[in-house]
Amino acid sequence: MGKYRVIKSRKADSENPIILYKGDQVICREESSEDGDWAGWIYCKSKNNEGWVPKQILSKNQDTATLLEDYNAREFDIEVDEIIISNKILNGWIWGIKKGDSDIKGWVPLNHVEEI
Repeated sequence: MGKYRVIKSRKADSENPIILYKGDQVICREESSEDGDWAGWIYCKSKNNEGWVPKQILSKNQDTATLLEDYNAREFDIEVDEIIISNKILNGWIWGIKKGDSDIKGWVPLNHVEEI
């Protein structure tokens, strides 16, 4: 489990993050650039929402895909010096909790934190 200190503040991009469950079907709209900061993500549309999903958890069949595991796209609003505790790094982001608030998990971009 890694600990990270926030070095750059950020507000979450979405107020309504996509939440998907293993076995859900989605339509794949766009893939992120492999040369960009956010390589490895696919923009997907579910029955009631849309958002970026890591391609590693998708079993893709042309323009559709099936989720291989549960996924929640919740991002944290972060402020400098907050501590994030994480056990998952994926495609330039970490998934974890804020120190002192273990009830809510969320994503934070790796380029906004430093490992401590």
